[in-house]
Amino acid sequence: MTDLDNRDELEDDYGPPAHYAEHRIGERVIYQRQGRQFTGTIVYVAAPQMIAGKLIPTTYVIVRDRHEGIPDEVFPGDILQST
Repeated sequence: MTDLDNRDELEDDYGPPAHYAEHRIGERVIYQRQGRQFTGTIVYVAAPQMIAGKLIPTTYVIVRDRHEGIPDEVFPGDILQST
């Protein structure tokens, strides 16, 4: 599992860091995933990238509150607000 404090590991797992993003690392946000709302903390912001010929937008890696699993990967349009 990725060490969420190790930027090199995060970059290896999620791609290069974004130089610009609306939200920042450490920011707490409310976001939606599969029709449900969650609250969590952004631990990494990946830059847009091409994967298998498809453009993947800026991606926020978010540790969900009271969740022990893998962090969520969230696109900008799914972040509802900062808390």
